[in-house]
Amino acid sequence: MPPLSPSPVHVMQVVHSLQVGGSERLACQLARRLDPAMVRTSVCAVDCGGPLADELTNAAVPFHVLGRGPRFEWRLIPRFYRLFRRTGVQIVHTHHLTQLIYAGLGARLAGARLIHAEHDYLSLEPPRQRRLLRLLGALCHRVVAVGDKIGAFLTDQVGLPPSRVVVIRNGVDLDRYSPDRRISRVALGLPAAGRLIGTVARLDPLKDPSSLLRAFRILLPAHPDLSLVLVGDGALRSELEALAGTLGIRDRVVFLGARHDVADLLPRLDVFALTSISEGLPFSILEAMACACPIVATTVGDIPRLMGNEVAGITVPPAQPEILAGAAATLLRSPDRAAALGRAARTLIQQQYNLDETLARYQAMYCTLRAGRRNGYRKAAVSESA
Repeated sequence: MPPLSPSPVHVMQVVHSLQVGGSERLACQLARRLDPAMVRTSVCAVDCGGPLADELTNAAVPFHVLGRGPRFEWRLIPRFYRLFRRTGVQIVHTHHLTQLIYAGLGARLAGARLIHAEHDYLSLEPPRQRRLLRLLGALCHRVVAVGDKIGAFLTDQVGLPPSRVVVIRNGVDLDRYSPDRRISRVALGLPAAGRLIGTVARLDPLKDPSSLLRAFRILLPAHPDLSLVLVGDGALRSELEALAGTLGIRDRVVFLGARHDVADLLPRLDVFALTSISEGLPFSILEAMACACPIVATTVGDIPRLMGNEVAGITVPPAQPEILAGAAATLLRSPDRAAALGRAARTLIQQQYNLDETLARYQAMYCTLRAGRRNGYRKAAVSESA
């Protein structure tokens, strides 16, 4: 009689919320897309729910929302322990330091293996944050960096052992994100005519959307057919709407809010702009590249390496609306160059940032840790819990 196949390993993704953000989207992709015969996934949000709850519900992925208050809550640590024990979690995968603080100890006490992922490094620059991550990193069996520059920061600046740090780049679903224009502009809620510059980002200070509004104001006199499209929501929305009014551009700015049809919106943009002051390897720019969008992006995180010395897009310094406007104007005036950059960006994503490869690497890591085998990953120096 052949041996029974092992049951799927139960992995719980621990995220800040179920709002649409980079780490949350990665967690949901892992929850929905991994082979269910190998990995069974659930999700826990420390703070609050959000639009991704519907996505998880439709995919029959269990999720929990703990509802943390505005201050640090010690009681969440034993709550996590009880949750891990009650649900039989075997691997806990935390995203960002706050989630590791709350869930890390509970995971180890519950006998689960612990993986932690960092998606940017600006939040880790204060010495106290680096000390915390270095301390809690001793509990982790793996620490994942979503880009090469983050990985170097974790070893060189935080001081984590290189044997414990793994770089797994974010990837894009190339079947879903493509240059094909499948839905009309009007059906998408976009202006029926004229050219479009836009972004997909949480309306948050780290994304610096106000610089994009100011750059658009500079562009508009020379490009009167242009409209600005902001896809995403967040705490700054009312402030940005007021700023658009102050700048006299409110009737040319479209606030679309959080959307599930980004793959249909991106091919309609003549220029995609990313204005963040801190990033790791953001999904939004990878998806725009997969859609062959001409890109202007700030020189943060892994973006300069991604743009390849302006082979796949133009880079500009952060918080410089005048320079951003100049770069965008270059693309608007030179459609042939813009199209060439878009094609090069799409090719790069096809070659190096395919979601299938990203998912395969995470799945291999989960299964290897569950089995306690080396298989491509060195064992952590930390002793295993029973």
